Amino acid sequence: MRVKRTCFIKTTEIPTFTTLKIRINMKTLFTGSLSKMQFTNAGSELEIKPEYFIQSDSGKLHMNNLIGKEITIRYDGKINCMSCGKLTKKSYGQGYCYPCFISIPQTEECVIRPELCRAHEGIARDMEYAKKHCLTDQYIYLALSGGLKVGVTRYHQIPTRWVDQGANFAIKLAIAKNRHTAGVIEVSLKQIFADKTNWRKMLTGNDNEIPLMEQKAKAIEHIKDRDIEFTEAENVIYTISYPVEQFPTKVTSVNFDKKPEYNGVLTGIKGQYLMFDGNTVLNIRRHGGYNIEMLVGE
Repeated sequence: MRVKRTCFIKTTEIPTFTTLKIRINMKTLFTGSLSKMQFTNAGSELEIKPEYFIQSDSGKLHMNNLIGKEITIRYDGKINCMSCGKLTKKSYGQGYCYPCFISIPQTEECVIRPELCRAHEGIARDMEYAKKHCLTDQYIYLALSGGLKVGVTRYHQIPTRWVDQGANFAIKLAIAKNRHTAGVIEVSLKQIFADKTNWRKMLTGNDNEIPLMEQKAKAIEHIKDRDIEFTEAENVIYTISYPVEQFPTKVTSVNFDKKPEYNGVLTGIKGQYLMFDGNTVLNIRRHGGYNIEMLVGE
């Protein structure tokens, strides 16, 4: 009788190898709590060229100098409120703990919706703050930031507001005596203009110049017969040029809550965004209060 035998052949498992990118000679540039990027103007009053920096306890980290270099950013999982300094599990209003978010003047509702400001009635979270920020001249403007938009800002926030929004061109429309009045004008102009920055479009290229003088005339015509007090602003167009070597063709945004470490080559800066190779961007202002370490390849 023939017995059927089953034979087992021993095989040797061939290991697979993954190519690892080993980073060496990384130099720490910054450790601490993030805050929005500031800038100095390397251009002129009308032709603005931002030289960005991040302020830290040890001084200024000049960001323009890092374009073209490999950068690693590590988030340590901690967020410090930018007002009181206490640790917070979640960031509210781009960098605040919840108790500060609902109480400090920097996060009052009229910051986002100026038409709701009541400082002119003597009502505000902090009237001394309101005297400096709400009961002072406010500009209503048009800006090209991923498309044409209308906005409001305090007189001493020009051109900072436009740079923060990544605008390439801007023109002042009118001057109002307080934030509420400026907001009422903006609400009226929202009938014919957008009021939000298309941030994805803004980050994928520069806006082409359009006849802003004509758009201003259209805006003034729209509001002049309304019972709103304002002064027409001067007819001056501002241009802003950003330090960008390469724009992303599409936008993928880094979120430290989901990915605590990011590494890439910095290709440009526009608005409050760092641009990296691979179509990735990081909104610095959105991560206000986040404790990070920033390193650069040498």
